[in-house]
Amino acid sequence: MKRLPVFLLLGSSLLLTACWEKTPPAFLPEGVQTMTGTLIPAEISTLRRGSHLLTEGGKRLCFVESTSVNLRSLEGKNVVIRGVFEANSDPTLLPVLVAEDAQTVEKDQQSVSLPAFDLKGQAPRSWMMATQAGATVFVLEGSATPLISISLAKQTPLPSDGVPFTIAGKHAIRRTDRESGTEIMAVERGADLLTLTFTPPKAPEEAEVLRAQWMAFLSSLQFGATASSRSGSATSGAADGAPCGGTAGILCPPGQYCAITDFKENIGRCRSVSAPAGSSPGVQ
Repeated sequence: MKRLPVFLLLGSSLLLTACWEKTPPAFLPEGVQTMTGTLIPAEISTLRRGSHLLTEGGKRLCFVESTSVNLRSLEGKNVVIRGVFEANSDPTLLPVLVAEDAQTVEKDQQSVSLPAFDLKGQAPRSWMMATQAGATVFVLEGSATPLISISLAKQTPLPSDGVPFTIAGKHAIRRTDRESGTEIMAVERGADLLTLTFTPPKAPEEAEVLRAQWMAFLSSLQFGATASSRSGSATSGAADGAPCGGTAGILCPPGQYCAITDFKENIGRCRSVSAPAGSSPGVQ
């Protein structure tokens, strides 16, 4: 009888052992589960599931997706999410929490008023507001470096370079330093220029959470001249306006402004200046 070499037999044995000893997927709890943490957008991928990530203390807990909950409106906020866990497309990755219900943790947010800029909005309670060298800044506890700086330059035009944006119905330009991650949002206020600067920390885990909070802060901003009218109820014609914004910077006709519906892509619908701001659709 023909004998096989010993090294071939050993190799076959090791190969079979390796196949059978492949690490099984992690155990997933059954039924509806409740998770808490900070919701941030996940990078777009065709190799896995999950449009968002739930994090806590810089640690990623799970991916999140939903067809019934508007997750984008919760980005950068502390949330309580109820849903069912499912394995990811690649079982070695974090599982996916399919959200059925999600709510913000109210005590995590604070109303902020910036009378020097006729501005108000919502910010995390972990942001501490102070005045520094003619600007209003937000800093994190234990840090002397401003996370966000807001200032107003008189008689200054809107920069021509950057990505067109809209903040609270005002024309804006967004510029990003790819090396440092610093974002500068220049907002047109008549003949003046309002500048909001976001300077993220160096730690990537902390930076991605704070960047999501920064975007949520921008979406909450209201100028005092129109803030009192924002209690208006939604109307059936709210979605009938022409598209505006986007990378092409499409402007609205005179007498209208661009009400953003997709804050990440800066896409919205034209609305009449006289229409109640509450009639514009929320961020999707």
